[in-house]
Amino acid sequence: YEVIKTQIINDRGIAICKSMVAWSKYGNGETPESLGIKGDLLVGNYYVKFDKKIKEEYAEWQHSDAGLSSFENHKKENEEPDAFYKRYKNDYFNNESKLGNEAKAMLLKWEAGDEETLSLWKKMNGWVYGGFDNTYEKLGVTFDILYYESQTYLLGKENIYQGLEKGLFYKKEDGSIWVDLEDEGYDQKILLRSDGTSVYMTQDVGTAIQRHKDYGIDKMVYTVGDEQDYHFQVLFEILKKMGEPYAEDLHHLSYGMVELPTGRMKSREGTVVDADDLYEEVISEARGSTEERGGVPGVDIEEQNDILKKIGLGALKFFILKVTAKKKMIFNPAESVDMQGQTGPYIQNAYVRIQSILRKVEGEMPTQVPDYALDEIEKKLIKDAASLPSVIHEAAEKYDPSTIANYVYNLAKTFHRYYHDFRILGAENEADKNFRLLLIKKVGDVLKTGMTLLGIEMPERM
Repeated sequence: YEVIKTQIINDRGIAICKSMVAWSKYGNGETPESLGIKGDLLVGNYYVKFDKKIKEEYAEWQHSDAGLSSFENHKKENEEPDAFYKRYKNDYFNNESKLGNEAKAMLLKWEAGDEETLSLWKKMNGWVYGGFDNTYEKLGVTFDILYYESQTYLLGKENIYQGLEKGLFYKKEDGSIWVDLEDEGYDQKILLRSDGTSVYMTQDVGTAIQRHKDYGIDKMVYTVGDEQDYHFQVLFEILKKMGEPYAEDLHHLSYGMVELPTGRMKSREGTVVDADDLYEEVISEARGSTEERGGVPGVDIEEQNDILKKIGLGALKFFILKVTAKKKMIFNPAESVDMQGQTGPYIQNAYVRIQSILRKVEGEMPTQVPDYALDEIEKKLIKDAASLPSVIHEAAEKYDPSTIANYVYNLAKTFHRYYHDFRILGAENEADKNFRLLLIKKVGDVLKTGMTLLGIEMPERM
């Protein structure tokens, strides 16, 4: 397949309006420049600020006459106040919260094209995009095309109204539009709110249709956390109901959540780990580990920093990719750079050892494979190195990059054992040396190919 790497950016909706409301009320004109921080971090901080303020508002409301009245009017039989208020918080946001009403009003203004609202939105989004670009550049992440929900939601709304006319969807008394998927084993799902504003599903419908218009795609693989499993099951059923030609070939590559030794991360509570901080931490761990081993001899500071970046990012990416996507995992920065564990640096070290040996070869590398009595470990190296195409095929069939990650680790592990047990440049005779040089060169090539597929660069020295 021709593969198109794409990212959908959630740049509109109620969550974005929460950040905008919080900055408008509490920001005092702060900018990334005035604070000396990245723009995406600043906007994220105001998302957290909104959540904090609405919790304070909700706690105060619970003891007010309005809150006590809601409890009496909406509680279930024998329901205690604490249980009721825990259950009622979403209804409170939608029906009674002053801050919630401000966020919803801002969303209505945004969709109506209010100039002041759009101006604020463009400014804050610009801060976020600048931060995203900076982080992606550091991580070596690129996309072929970006889609913005601020653009695709209109196409989603248009197609939902068309589906309503065709009888695929239905309208409730309050004017909201829904789809009934009970026959498909799901529930009834809202597609447009009663005030006409769109929801996440609206935007995802529009994005899928736009991608097919742009590329005529055969398949789409959505790489999104497992908290959205149900959402994507419903999205795919809606697209099937709408008769979209690609709807049978949609796949949610569902990722288990990544946690840290300190626990789970939550964006609303501000307990997320900033990607840039994590980047700096793995580089720092790589630096500390390298210095313990005497540094990188014979290279200047610039090259050493480049090597440390490759080691740190290799550690970060490999540690996450070696775990089957659906499994939850704990990322430990210190453990990720362990040279003796199942880590990126362990595999990079195997490659670096091979390159170090090859640099010492006097004259040209041999080109002919000599007669040679293979040892069992050499048979294994040859067999394993030759299986790369089938491993790639298996990973593609299963949508599972951990297949490749574990393959290159096992190949590196076998090489390290071979390196320990067999002399290569100091082999007993020329034929043995030439065979072993050809063998380790091929192993090095395969290690590099496998790691490159995982987005990991190989340093030439460590």
